[in-house]
Amino acid sequence: MHNHDEEKESENIALLITLMDGGVDGEVARRVLRKFDGDVEKAASAMIEGDRGEEAQSSLWASHSQMEISQPRPLIPPRPNSPINIDLTGDEDHNSDFSRALKASLETVTQEGPTFGPSERPPDANWAMVPSNVDASADDQYYQSLDRAIQASIEQADTGDEYQPLPIDQQWRKDGWPLTLRPTTHTMVYAALIVQALFHVPQIRHRVANWRPAVPEGATEAEPPDSGPDLLMWRLVETFTNMDLARLVDLDAQVVLEGFKPEPWSNPAQPPGELSYRFFDKVAGILEKAFAHEFTRTGQAKQRVMQFQHGNSNLDGEPGELLQDATIVRVEALGPSDTNDLVGRLSAQLANHKNDIKQYQVIFEPSEVLAFDLMRTGTVTGERKPFKYPSHIYLDQFLKENVELAEGKRRQQRELHADIQKLVLHKKSLTHFNDKDTLKDLRSSIHYYENVADAKDDHQRADIIRTTADKLKSILTQVEKEIEAADINIAKMWEQAATLLDCPELQRARYDLRVVLVHDGLYGRKHLFSYVQEKGVWWRIEDTSITQVSEEIVLEDSVGLHLGAGPYLLLYSRALPEGAEPLDVPWPPPIKVCLTFSASAEAFLILCQTDRCGEP
Repeated sequence: MHNHDEEKESENIALLITLMDGGVDGEVARRVLRKFDGDVEKAASAMIEGDRGEEAQSSLWASHSQMEISQPRPLIPPRPNSPINIDLTGDEDHNSDFSRALKASLETVTQEGPTFGPSERPPDANWAMVPSNVDASADDQYYQSLDRAIQASIEQADTGDEYQPLPIDQQWRKDGWPLTLRPTTHTMVYAALIVQALFHVPQIRHRVANWRPAVPEGATEAEPPDSGPDLLMWRLVETFTNMDLARLVDLDAQVVLEGFKPEPWSNPAQPPGELSYRFFDKVAGILEKAFAHEFTRTGQAKQRVMQFQHGNSNLDGEPGELLQDATIVRVEALGPSDTNDLVGRLSAQLANHKNDIKQYQVIFEPSEVLAFDLMRTGTVTGERKPFKYPSHIYLDQFLKENVELAEGKRRQQRELHADIQKLVLHKKSLTHFNDKDTLKDLRSSIHYYENVADAKDDHQRADIIRTTADKLKSILTQVEKEIEAADINIAKMWEQAATLLDCPELQRARYDLRVVLVHDGLYGRKHLFSYVQEKGVWWRIEDTSITQVSEEIVLEDSVGLHLGAGPYLLLYSRALPEGAEPLDVPWPPPIKVCLTFSASAEAFLILCQTDRCGEP
């Protein structure tokens, strides 16, 4: 790239950052600008809609079988290690004294030979590699904190990752509290969290509770299955029944997990989100087939519980791609921008420009449950900011039947964004000229005429100085008022653009947040945890620890941010009518009977071992 091209690109990047009100990193602006061949207007429009210049995927909704799995990223970025070359030869004519000294030094070394060992020279602060009075760079501090965090993780992995049953006096479950589902091996903790998460989605819990194995021909009732997909479902029913009715605070997940055969999380450099994505897709596919068979058995109309149908919808009438089923949506969640939020990234990733024809990936048949896999595959050069997700989302703008209405609203948004761009450019023309700050120059000139300029006892000169100062102050006041008006209009238009899609026609299909799975960036059993909602209350479940938390903590937890981790799986489900939260789920009677007997025996043992069995 020629120098004038580089200068022009730098100016355009600075302009894009100004248009985004400083809320975007320079490298992101460069990627988007180059994506649109230097067209600032197109790049600005794309950035306002959430485009960050990443490589577009063929299908946002694609399932695991349709997408290439990214390789694990190294946990620690390599440090720069390029050698430093110092030229000691110099130019003999330029510094003959230095050359003679160097030659004499080399002769001395040749005669006496090298000497190895610690230096006897006293310490000299001037020769210190990092002087004690100079702070380490931000990168060095980051690497040091990363090394300490990894060392702490390794130390904990050596002592705290084995399965440790709770003490007897801590095993009793409090009324209204959830329990924790724990695997005996720490490499399966991510899979146990997913099974636990599914239980806390009301629609899935209801479907699982109503599932029954097929009744053999000639039999009057079904027997517990001993093989095949029915055995997996039966074990899931048993697990969910225990999670609902058991009196103990923790439950062993090993039996139910063995049937689904999850991959082990055995590599600290492998993000658990990738394993969770594949495991969730696998379990969701099994459940969807089981639910479909149950609908057929009971004569109910088929409903999509975990798999939705999606495809492209062209606004020009051209046919889109073939319709496909998917269980989980992949969203890039790593970025420094203020627009790093779930709905904004979805809107940007769903739009697809081909030969000036805009296509949208839309949902043709929605499911009762929506899962979002939050990927972090890129790099961040600026400040790391948490990925934002709301307590509920409206799916209407992504549905096929609303594509024209939603596109009309987005068109209005683009028009508002164009007006915002004009105002930003006008504001810049008022404040800068030829790369100089005009306001600063105006204020400096006013200061000169009011405080420095000397009339030299010349009344006519004094009048000119005073008149010039008054004119400059009037111009400054006018410019400041115009800038203030532009700022007010820009803020109003941003607010109007942000709420255009918040209309009643696009707020009918509401989905509420049910579960958030979080990784703090380190390796081990206690570095994955979940937030689950139960009867309107949020809980944080981490291994054996269960804590009630506020919704604010769930939505704004920044844990793992400095290690490129954090929330990695979100589960939403269709909003239930007020008061429709299932209270008494119809679990299979054989399981309930066994569970009641088992719970009574366990309660008796616990009471006896805590010396309370003889109390009145």
